[in-house]
Amino acid sequence: VLSQDSCHLSPTRPKILVGYYPAYKLYLTPGVDFDISPSIDYLIYIAFGPNDLVNNGANLNAGGDPLKIFNSQYSKFYELLNYKTKNTLKFKIILSVQLPTDGNNLTKFFNKQPLDPIQGWYKPTSTQNTKLIYDLMSTVNNFNFDGIDIDYPFKSPCSPSIGFNDSDFLSFINAISTQLGKDDKGVVKSLTITAGQNPIKGINSNIISFINIQAFRLNINSMYASAGIDRISTILNNWNFTDYSKLFLGVEFGGIVETVSSKNIKSDIENQNLQLQYISNLNFPFVNEQISDPCKYSSYAYLSWENLSSLLSSSSCPTNLISSSPWTYGFISSARQPYLYQQQASSSNYYVTFYEDYQSLSAKLDYINNYNVAGIAIADISKDSKDLQLTNFILGIQPNYLKGGISTSSNIGAIVGGVIGSMVFIGLFLAAGFILYPKYKAKMSNPFIDTNQACSDTNPQFNSDINRQGYSDTDHKPSNY
Repeated sequence: VLSQDSCHLSPTRPKILVGYYPAYKLYLTPGVDFDISPSIDYLIYIAFGPNDLVNNGANLNAGGDPLKIFNSQYSKFYELLNYKTKNTLKFKIILSVQLPTDGNNLTKFFNKQPLDPIQGWYKPTSTQNTKLIYDLMSTVNNFNFDGIDIDYPFKSPCSPSIGFNDSDFLSFINAISTQLGKDDKGVVKSLTITAGQNPIKGINSNIISFINIQAFRLNINSMYASAGIDRISTILNNWNFTDYSKLFLGVEFGGIVETVSSKNIKSDIENQNLQLQYISNLNFPFVNEQISDPCKYSSYAYLSWENLSSLLSSSSCPTNLISSSPWTYGFISSARQPYLYQQQASSSNYYVTFYEDYQSLSAKLDYINNYNVAGIAIADISKDSKDLQLTNFILGIQPNYLKGGISTSSNIGAIVGGVIGSMVFIGLFLAAGFILYPKYKAKMSNPFIDTNQACSDTNPQFNSDINRQGYSDTDHKPSNY
């Protein structure tokens, strides 16, 4: 697969597809601002940001109470349920809880007690922590979620050192597992973990439904590409103490923009020898969202696939840029990772971003299937293009035929008929087959690959999405991106 023309890759479809939706910070409406593929198996609904549940009254509306916070944003959840019903979607919805990533708020979140020589400082039996778990599970049960996901707070390479360690985190997870209710079929609800590149030792896999390994953003505070297959294979190998059939590989539909210094930028990128520059509060060009650096070293920003694909001369064959773009394209063969760079005003500094495209996703899909990893987890489904280009590609649909967004089950027979007909009576049915491409079924397992089709060059232009407002993870103030 890796040696194929990038216009006609044939990835191996994952067994399970998971999608994350950070509802707590987005002002988006499903079906209007973005669509959800009917092939999504689990939707991880991120209702709580990193500091929302800090038990110190920091949340303006609810003072850290999960039920009150969720009730204050119920209209968003109601829109999602209506969208799911209207489109007869079958995905399960998991409530996701992000934990604080700084020492001060993490201590408050767990109501730190005097150090216990046996239990450490987290005591799941304390009154406050018992109430926290009860309130979280009440939110899961009262709103009919299919389970709960806990975000591991130390995914970054510079986690705070405050005495919190894996044993404390696992005590919290174990306490939650004892309170899981059952669904309407009598099956115990799911408990999942969103982890990072660092393995969490001591996990009891018997109580965990699956673990999402978010092995990306590796370029933060490092010299490396963000999510190259060379690094990912090492990271997954570090999780070999866990059953791979319970692991998911997380991917981002976009890339992280950073500032580096270089005298030979292409060589430094290809050799993954980047020198980060400390520049705080930098406004990056063409980005969707500023990102707070967890390492407090530099500035970063997020560039979604929707915007990235508008830079490329063809979203299905991303090998060059539109002539008016100041960005230069490249591809690291060893990492199977595309990148863009742009010089900053005749200086030795450059903007650099590594991102996912069809080639990098194809390499990851083949890898996880070869090693029996459970599936792929999309970090933010709203960052895909409006016609779900990357999601559909993961499902086996060629980029050249990605048109029209969400597909319906009613037209699959017509599509198959058109394809078969074109094989028998090429001259008679070819035009009809092309007419039917926009209705191509997103769940079809055998993609229609036209090996004679040349790469299209549509020159898409960038269009800002004025509806895409969101909260920052730290202060919950609206910001356009």
